[in-house]
Amino acid sequence: MTPPRVSGFTLVELAIVLFVVTLLLGGVLTPLGQQIAERQNRDSLRALDNARTALVGYALGRRGLDQAGPLPCPDLRVAMPGGTANDGIEDRNADGRCLANHGNLPWLTLGLAETDAWGNRLGYAVAAEWAAATRPPPAGRHEGPTICPDTACARPMPAAAVILSHGRNGLGATNAAGGVNAPPISDDERRNAAGGPTFIQRPPRAADRAGGEFDDLLLPISPDWLRGRLCDPASLC
Repeated sequence: MTPPRVSGFTLVELAIVLFVVTLLLGGVLTPLGQQIAERQNRDSLRALDNARTALVGYALGRRGLDQAGPLPCPDLRVAMPGGTANDGIEDRNADGRCLANHGNLPWLTLGLAETDAWGNRLGYAVAAEWAAATRPPPAGRHEGPTICPDTACARPMPAAAVILSHGRNGLGATNAAGGVNAPPISDDERRNAAGGPTFIQRPPRAADRAGGEFDDLLLPISPDWLRGRLCDPASLC
């Protein structure tokens, strides 16, 4: 008598099915991770652009009859007399000068989101003259942040202010709890975490490349770009 035939998968067939499923999941999950990273990158770039718009709005809202308005001061990262660190509010002396020329973006003063897409606060540096409640410096004179493509900085570019996201790795950033993340490893990111006066703006670089990882996002504000938005009429500057 012929034994009844049992339907089902053999171990070899199950192994093949699991292998195919693994390949399919690998093909789906890898692009998904890339999509999330790209979306976070876009959201953080949008946060930088929103911050630049808010900085201009702050200055326009405070300009007088005969002068352009100042940019806000940074929010202190470390407590100092006369200011409160990590509260989202600009820290300015009674005489109009900033307590520090670099720190966090004063997100609460500007009415912005507190962090970038990775949950860290944006960095911010500003030239003292552009943050003072007086006329901005004349064209051709610059005493403020400088943007460079590398630490050699053969061709520096002046900036009235710099807005900075420390990128996906978040190294050197102030997090939403007010603490400071682990310090950067690469020289370029260490330069940015120091708060200036020189900042590095370059394409992203993987951790296994010469020079080490770099994923900072910078938005420099050119002095001439800023004059074009604040100095109308030109006599204001």
